Amino acid sequence: MKPEVALMLQVAMASPASPTHHARVYRRAAFVLGAVIAAHLVLLAVALSARDRIVERPVEPRTITAVLLSPEPEPSTPAPAVARPAPVVPTPPAVTTAHLPPTPPAAHPATRVKPAPPPPRTQVARSVDTPSPLPTPSPTIAPATPPENTAAVPQPATPSTAATVAKPAASASIEPRNVAHVDCSIPKPDYPDISQRRGEHGTAVVRFVVGLTGKIETAQLQKSSGSTRLDDAALAAVHAGSCRPYTDNGTPVRAAYSQSFVFGLAE
Repeated sequence: MKPEVALMLQVAMASPASPTHHARVYRRAAFVLGAVIAAHLVLLAVALSARDRIVERPVEPRTITAVLLSPEPEPSTPAPAVARPAPVVPTPPAVTTAHLPPTPPAAHPATRVKPAPPPPRTQVARSVDTPSPLPTPSPTIAPATPPENTAAVPQPATPSTAATVAKPAASASIEPRNVAHVDCSIPKPDYPDISQRRGEHGTAVVRFVVGLTGKIETAQLQKSSGSTRLDDAALAAVHAGSCRPYTDNGTPVRAAYSQSFVFGLAE
């Protein structure tokens, strides 16, 4: 409510006038109030109509942007009929037919070049006239084949080469001599802890061969102690040892010796 209307109402209530005067004042106040309300309604209607108009306008320009893509007839131009010079193709067949006749004469001279070997045939006829040279090639060809086979066969059978090869082979394949003593230093084998805890004991005998240079060539178990762990320990001790060459009259000889290893719980 505006201050003017409120002031008029206060004045009307405060003044002791007649009831007709109060009625006039109330009418004026109601008129003013109605005018104010009507003005507000008009402003509200104007605002709503303005909003509706503003919303309708931006929808129209959207229909203009979909028509500007028409310059596509240009790619039709690069499709000329240049690739249709098919009439030019029939001309080569005529040329090929023209070339066909010269090809057979080229083949004929090639076949004529092959008859070059006939001159040796005439020479063979001449050799027939002279029977003396004919036996000469036959004996040369006949003995040529056997000497090749004989040369290939007698190579392994030559006594000199067989003797030279047999000597080192025989020296290497000579069986070792069993001896009662060898000059070797063999460490004491390790007694496995697990064998001691399980009470494994026994005597293992290992037979080993000393080579010409004193190297232990082979070592094998001759008698088992009853435990694979003890046998392996004995073999390891032999392989870890070293020996001097066994000599007979100053010449080294391969010697074989058996060494026993005792594994006892008292140790």
